[in-house]
Amino acid sequence: MIKINLLSEKRKKKRARGPANFFTIVGAVTLATVVIAGVVVFLLKLEVSELKAQSETNKALLANLNKKISEIKRYENLNKEIKERSVIVETLIKNQWVPVAILDKVSRAIPEGTWLTTLAYREGVVTLEGYAFTNEQIVLYIENLKKTVNFSDVYLTEARQVEVENVPVYRFNLNFKVRVL
Repeated sequence: MIKINLLSEKRKKKRARGPANFFTIVGAVTLATVVIAGVVVFLLKLEVSELKAQSETNKALLANLNKKISEIKRYENLNKEIKERSVIVETLIKNQWVPVAILDKVSRAIPEGTWLTTLAYREGVVTLEGYAFTNEQIVLYIENLKKTVNFSDVYLTEARQVEVENVPVYRFNLNFKVRVL
């Protein structure tokens, strides 16, 4: 059998280089893949470092904001405390006339022959204890107290005859409410 080579010499050389060309292409693709992977890894590391830096910045900002929040809460508590104190002061100013007015009006209402031994004021209620020579003086005292503008619900809780230094007198207890205007 006779073999005829129809390929030219140039083609034979090109064909002979074919497998080398394949390895060159595979090597180039591998190299390109490694370079691209390296660039991607570098970019991801760069992004991770930027995110870590941003995270640290955010942590510092959060700590600063938490500090400011605690200061705001402290100021709110102080403000609340000041409001509570101002309410107390306003109440005291509003009620500061009460003890003086009670003493003044109670003493003006006392008829002759009557005297007080105890006066107590608690939560708008006044309790009086005293002595009188007659029951009529006690009744007159109660009527005088009822006529007073800021006093209400005047009532006698007890009246009995006792002796003080061998003198017969009437000991009495009475209560009334004070209206704060």
